[in-house]
Amino acid sequence: MSEARRRRDDWPEVGWTSLRLTQFDNAERAELHLPPSGDQSIVLVDSGVTTIESRHGSSWRGAAYGPGLIGLTAPGQPTDVRWRGTERTFTTHVELPGALIDRICVELWGRDATRLGRPDALAVEDPVLSSVIGALCAAARAGVDEFYAESAAAFLAAHLLTAHASAPPPREPGREDRRVRRAARFIRDNHQLPLTLAEMAAVADLSPFHFLRVSRRTPARRRTGS
Repeated sequence: MSEARRRRDDWPEVGWTSLRLTQFDNAERAELHLPPSGDQSIVLVDSGVTTIESRHGSSWRGAAYGPGLIGLTAPGQPTDVRWRGTERTFTTHVELPGALIDRICVELWGRDATRLGRPDALAVEDPVLSSVIGALCAAARAGVDEFYAESAAAFLAAHLLTAHASAPPPREPGREDRRVRRAARFIRDNHQLPLTLAEMAAVADLSPFHFLRVSRRTPARRRTGS
């Protein structure tokens, strides 16, 4: 049998560090042992149909795999995977650093991702993930720089935790509102300067991602009189 999985010959060397993005050409039938990784894995089926099975520990689970379906593997899990079909499948793989998953989890819920359950599923439908991965592929082929990948990685981590982990709704900002008002005063007093997101977030003593989230919510709270 030919090799189980090989990198697509036409896939560009992107050089992004915020996430890894690769496309693979997979044999019709194969079995692989995947050692534990520190990354959160997202696999999108681009074309081809097969039956896939995965094993964590002693039990196997299976699913039909076809275009648009997505597999999720949490960091730190060794996995045995096998697939049986009559045609080759083509897949796009996104690897997000486990540290990013943990950081976004702390910023949104104030706790480590191990307490919420990291995203892990054999085959799910998620048009949002499919769309973002498609956009990443187009950006990679166009040679877009690291900032695009960094922004997409933060969004993917937040979406995965919100849609595919046992996470509660994000906590209310609370005291962060006061920090955002402090940043608003800074912006008002320095509106003539070319301020960056990082500078505004630093005044609020928040990360840029967290600053964007709470600043979007703060005006709505004021309109309700809270």
